[in-house]
Amino acid sequence: MPEKRFGLSRDERVRKGADFDRVFREGDRMAVGLVYVRFIGNGTQVTRLGVAVPARFGKAAKRNRARRLLKEAFRLHKHEFPPGLDVILLPGRDWNEPALHELEESLRKVAERLSQRQQHEERHD
Repeated sequence: MPEKRFGLSRDERVRKGADFDRVFREGDRMAVGLVYVRFIGNGTQVTRLGVAVPARFGKAAKRNRARRLLKEAFRLHKHEFPPGLDVILLPGRDWNEPALHELEESLRKVAERLSQRQQHEERHD
């Protein structure tokens, strides 16, 4: 029996620089709680995650911790996000070594807003 994996599969990650560039260049954005979000439709049924933590955020250990926390919070709530989006998460301005549960709450709000937005767009198409 194959081992069950709980991480993000290759198909659930934004991996190419060109995809990151497209999200930053053409995508929409929102700030919710502790996170800043960039997103755009990807034309598939899979929501993909990318994490971007700029060098000005701090030293490598701080950047890596932020990256790990953002990925884990998304992983726990990826089922709440609408399908077919490329989502790039960045630490927000209010980032001050938050606990995982605080990030989870921010991502729940992000997922809710994205779902509402997608439903609104579907009604008006």
